[in-house]
Amino acid sequence: MSYETLSQNSPEARSASPIPDNVEALAKLFPSVVQDGQVDFNALKTLLGEAIEEDDKERFGLHWHGKKEARRFAMEPSFGTLRPCKEESVDWDTTKNLYIEGDNLEVLKLLRKSYSGKVKMIYIDPPYNTGGDFVYEDKFKDGMKDYLNFSRQSEKLPINQETNGRFHTRWLNMMYPRLQIAKDLLTEDGVIFVSLDDHEMMNFKCIADEIFGMDCFVTTIHCQMSTTQGMKVKAAQEGNIVKNSEYILCYSRNGRKNIASRLLYDLRPEYDGHYTLWLNDNGSVGSLKQVYNFSTPKDIPHAKSLSIEEAYRKSNDFANFVKDNISKIARIHEVSFHSNCSVEVDQWTEVEIGKKKYLLTRDSKGQIKQLLKLKDSWGRTDGYYRQEGLRKIRGDWWEGFYMDMGNVSDEGGVKFKNGKKPIRLIQQLAYMVTKDNDIVLDFFSGSATTAHAIIQNNYELNLNARWILVQLPEKVTKNENDFNTETICDIGKERIRRAGKKIKEEAGLPGQKLDVGFRVYKLDSSNVRVWNPEVNEEDLVEAMYRQAEHLVAGRTSEDFLTEIMLKCGIDLVEQMGEREIEGHKIQSLGYGQYYACMDNDIAKDVERLAHGIVEWHAEETRQAGVDASDTCTVFVLDQAFDGKDAAKMNFVAILEQYGIHNVKAF
Repeated sequence: MSYETLSQNSPEARSASPIPDNVEALAKLFPSVVQDGQVDFNALKTLLGEAIEEDDKERFGLHWHGKKEARRFAMEPSFGTLRPCKEESVDWDTTKNLYIEGDNLEVLKLLRKSYSGKVKMIYIDPPYNTGGDFVYEDKFKDGMKDYLNFSRQSEKLPINQETNGRFHTRWLNMMYPRLQIAKDLLTEDGVIFVSLDDHEMMNFKCIADEIFGMDCFVTTIHCQMSTTQGMKVKAAQEGNIVKNSEYILCYSRNGRKNIASRLLYDLRPEYDGHYTLWLNDNGSVGSLKQVYNFSTPKDIPHAKSLSIEEAYRKSNDFANFVKDNISKIARIHEVSFHSNCSVEVDQWTEVEIGKKKYLLTRDSKGQIKQLLKLKDSWGRTDGYYRQEGLRKIRGDWWEGFYMDMGNVSDEGGVKFKNGKKPIRLIQQLAYMVTKDNDIVLDFFSGSATTAHAIIQNNYELNLNARWILVQLPEKVTKNENDFNTETICDIGKERIRRAGKKIKEEAGLPGQKLDVGFRVYKLDSSNVRVWNPEVNEEDLVEAMYRQAEHLVAGRTSEDFLTEIMLKCGIDLVEQMGEREIEGHKIQSLGYGQYYACMDNDIAKDVERLAHGIVEWHAEETRQAGVDASDTCTVFVLDQAFDGKDAAKMNFVAILEQYGIHNVKAF
């Protein structure tokens, strides 16, 4: 018989630690180094070929004061919880999206159990450490206490000046534990994109190489965010090499480099001069110059003297002719094609090899060559204007985003000048790597550009990708918006509301299924009161009296349910079953693994309540085809038994009689 009243030491009162999973994974690789759940580090060093007596203090990598503590802090649990805020949410009952207010380190810890290995893409735009306010002041002692103190403060935030000896140290201590947990959240084929500038780019790459592994580094994307104009002209004239780009570092969880499921294209400003052949309907190969009369275009004097590239650039007539005949214009692929098919010189033919079709011809030397049609390199591009034309596959140089930056302050219908990123940038990152039902996470969400981008992609691509945004509620000193706002979170939430409404209205989709909603949660202390040993002696009696009421006052049944879901590893938007038994509301969580009754007065109905839970559990396990009685847990409020131990024991005994052995009480 198991009845446990939850305390601060209960697993349900703190977030999950990754250490047991890490030890289990190590045991599978090297069973001899893990005995009774304990790691024999000397044995592990021996297996890895390292001498035990060797001094391991000097190793290659980036070292700074506080690194060891930062690494350890990522492993420690959070004693916080998330509290639902339905009044600020949109479409609470149907949405799959989450907007979470709070310190992202504490929030990531709380999300770890429910979302470990489930996030396909992470995008973050962390503070660039340029000497401004530094709000992520982790002290590595009590993260929840630090956050609650921050959320109540109104004084000026500390400034991280570059003259400060710990300028880079503070930034690294902030990023390291967050990046450690972020890795755990990624799917096996997941990727993370991180926007950076020169201030911490190399430092970040060092810690990312250490956390993800150097083999998991994919590339550095260079984004053209400005041109040499205005003050930059003067700087260039003074001999400076002006900065026009920012960086996006990309890492994959499994080390794969081929992360893109869709290609991005940029416009070719020039015609590709290799496309000079004309595919006649009779199977012969002719010349484009012979087919098109270059003296015809009236918009080019002396057109006959122009090359194909010049004609395409200067003549609208010729450019339109090319566009209308892209399936007949071709070029020869440089690589020889090995095939036994018979094809004559100056002829083209289509063959099928391995269920794939190829156009083949012979060159003047008799070698079989593949023909490439212009139409296969033609289409809509992904530049600012999304033009149609001859295009090239985009690599790690992403040009033209300076045009987006000219309008970025108006995107989303909200004003936020602190490093706002263009929606097109995040849209295209997600376009490359996400598929239907993937989860996208941004834990430095700012003005909520990532949410806006995913909603837009879902509409354009007919997807149902989900997003999770996390943002510290930093206070806004000057409100330039047309709505009331106190924190950045207010700006982000309003942007999502406006963006979702605008996308549906402009697309004429009031009835179409497009998830533009989101559930709002706010970080707070656990619903289980934590004993504070640092009270003054005068307050000791009062503190002990308060501790007798081990639940935090003012918490609701929704608060308790959310904490149960987080600590049990259940997706926060998972649909829960709900029944009423003897007038009491019961929720089924995790498809019959957990049941919760958060009502306050169940003492008189414990028998019928317990039997109702047993019957419901039998139905759900029968439908699932499993017998999960041994792992099933029932959550209740301890105070709901009204101090009647007999009622409590009767409730537990009935459940245990039918194989449900675990009852936990808040």
